[in-house]
Amino acid sequence: MARIAEEVINKIKSDISLVRLAESQGFKLVKQGKDYAVCCPFHEEKTPSCIISPESNLFNCFGCGAGGSVIDWVMKTQSVSFRFACEMLQKDLGVIAENSTSARIKNTKTKLAAPLSADADSQTA
Repeated sequence: MARIAEEVINKIKSDISLVRLAESQGFKLVKQGKDYAVCCPFHEEKTPSCIISPESNLFNCFGCGAGGSVIDWVMKTQSVSFRFACEMLQKDLGVIAENSTSARIKNTKTKLAAPLSADADSQTA
């Protein structure tokens, strides 16, 4: 299996919002200054001790010491490997690897040809 290109990993870490990801997983985030606090999903607690910083797009739990990037969050919350977490996030980002030897970042949006010509109304069947 080919290695995931460093530029793909960096794109995932910078372009996928950890705040939005945590919210989409059902976590209730509480604004605290410029950061957000959430009850840590990695240990039992009643008071939020996990801080998510939108500025750095990183998380850190002061209760259990867990921390990291959006990839680490997915690895820990979904109990998956680094590679699988990257693949899950790539799908959300619309990033695809072009081939197994050199991965490049590319949008999945493609421009489709117009189904009808400009004078389609005047044409007869």
